Amino acid sequence: MKRAQPSFLIAHENSVDRRQRPRPISRVNLEALIDERQSVVSLPQGLSAAFDEMDEHTEEEFEEPIDGIEPKEDETIKVCLRLRPYTKPSSGRIVYRINDNTLVTRGPTDISTTAEKHFTFSHVFDETVSQDEVYDISIRPMIRPVLGEAGATFLTYGTSGSGKTYTLLGNDLQPGIVPRSVEQIYEELAGYISAEPSLKMESMKPIPLTDEAVLEELQKLNLVKSRLQGAEECHKAMSEMIQNQQQFQRIEMGDRRVFIWISFVEIYNENVYDLLNLDEDFRKRRPLKVLSNDGNAYIKGLSTLYAGTKEDAYNLLQYGLQCATYGSTDVNSNSSRSHSIFTMTVITHSFSTQHIAQSVYKFCDLAGSERQKKTGNMGERLKEAQKINNSLLVLGRCLETVHKNQKTKKVQDLVPVRDSKLTMILQSALLGKEPMMMIVNLYPTEEFYDENINVLNFSSIAKDIVIKKEPKMVKGSRGTRYSFFLQQALTASSSGEDTSRLLKEYDDLKIMNETLIAEAAQKDAQISYLQKKLAVQEFQLRDELTNKFVQHFNKMEESCDVRIETARSLAILPYKHKLAQLEAKLAAKTQIILDLEEEQDELEKKLQAYEEELQKHRSLQSRFRRLSL
Repeated sequence: MKRAQPSFLIAHENSVDRRQRPRPISRVNLEALIDERQSVVSLPQGLSAAFDEMDEHTEEEFEEPIDGIEPKEDETIKVCLRLRPYTKPSSGRIVYRINDNTLVTRGPTDISTTAEKHFTFSHVFDETVSQDEVYDISIRPMIRPVLGEAGATFLTYGTSGSGKTYTLLGNDLQPGIVPRSVEQIYEELAGYISAEPSLKMESMKPIPLTDEAVLEELQKLNLVKSRLQGAEECHKAMSEMIQNQQQFQRIEMGDRRVFIWISFVEIYNENVYDLLNLDEDFRKRRPLKVLSNDGNAYIKGLSTLYAGTKEDAYNLLQYGLQCATYGSTDVNSNSSRSHSIFTMTVITHSFSTQHIAQSVYKFCDLAGSERQKKTGNMGERLKEAQKINNSLLVLGRCLETVHKNQKTKKVQDLVPVRDSKLTMILQSALLGKEPMMMIVNLYPTEEFYDENINVLNFSSIAKDIVIKKEPKMVKGSRGTRYSFFLQQALTASSSGEDTSRLLKEYDDLKIMNETLIAEAAQKDAQISYLQKKLAVQEFQLRDELTNKFVQHFNKMEESCDVRIETARSLAILPYKHKLAQLEAKLAAKTQIILDLEEEQDELEKKLQAYEEELQKHRSLQSRFRRLSL
């Protein structure tokens, strides 16, 4: 047999080794072996010395179920059927008939009753059932973020035009399961949802956000609001309508705070696109990568925005729907051309225990399976239909493989979750790690009989898949005195020992435990009082330090002003001396100029006198010449 060559481009699943041999399913859970050791109750010195010797021989662990929680039986994936309103055929032949939770079908050409097919569902909704009834029966019991469960995945499946998007989203007058889920979560957790996104989960790890990150998240939310003008009134009316129909009640959560994050993606032509990315242009958006970590899928680079109020959640839902891809076919004028997944992550944080839990709710609107003969798709629409049908085919193969593996105890087949982006994102629900609800939508007409039979066969496989849930157990501490007493009490009936002494000691320890609890409560009250007192003292100290620093800074400012003025006067002094010298030189030069001007005036007067004498002399000469002639 030729050995398989290793591939570095397509990695193998974690469930098989490099030779394609299945790995063992049962693995040792190391985290379950690490338990928190309980504090040992202090006893009197005599009893303590006696029981210390016993503790050396009582190092065995025991497990007992949590009080009030009974182990649940294995559950199956819940699959509900909803029929779209239709016009009954004129021939009077009944192709589909509802019998309790069973749908009975018979082909249009079949005459014998033996050709009938029966499909059983968790619940069947006929065309007269309203949106609120569908939600109360199928979705409402599965949304329980207070219990710290992993969450749930909700799928709407069916042919194109069967009403999947209407069931999931609805309209302004008849909201679907997504708006009602938003109302349930925000109404039941009202008063405990934080207004600021201080805590976020990334790669299954809690990360506290800095002030700059909080401000950035709030700015993103404001940007979404600015792009959705006039949607507040519509959301308010829808919220009031849902609240009047469902009557959600607030749940008490103690000291816990809640943080709700929302993401929205679509799978278009086997590429994952972020519908809440505010930085990219719609025509230049880039596909994202889907990664997996121990069976938990996450999308690298996905935008997750914070929704502190239900209005924010409605805005994010509306903004993502505007960016989704729709198209027109012969069957549906507004057909979804992609699978869209709306995710709500509810994080709860307890201040007293510092316990953090998250519940992830995925609402997936699957694109309808299509036939080119019925839809008339050509070109780009045909390519979209091929990608949609291929992803739905892979989803059906995954469910069929999971069902086959649960029926046999032999070597299990590999679930092909990596063959499609849709199954990669939904692999946690497909592998039975979280509950899944599938609402199958059917358009019960003779024209779509073959397509509906394929949908019903698909849903029947999903209905038989079992979700195995192990009962939660609490581990007792190793080597404690309480474990010794419990072990002795459990084995007393078989060994014939007298249990009265153990019961009396147990009662004494119970009373001592109650006393210690009361003392601990008193200490907690004292600690709270001291903390408040310390806070007041800290405030006073900060106030005094602030005043002292203000005075010190004022003195420093005055000293700096004096030094600056002194330095300024010292810097100006040499220039003053130079200026005085120049002024003296200027005065001397000015005096010289005045003396020269006076001398010039005298010379001008002498010159004028000489010119007058010369004039007189010339006139005498001219007169003397005339007389001589």
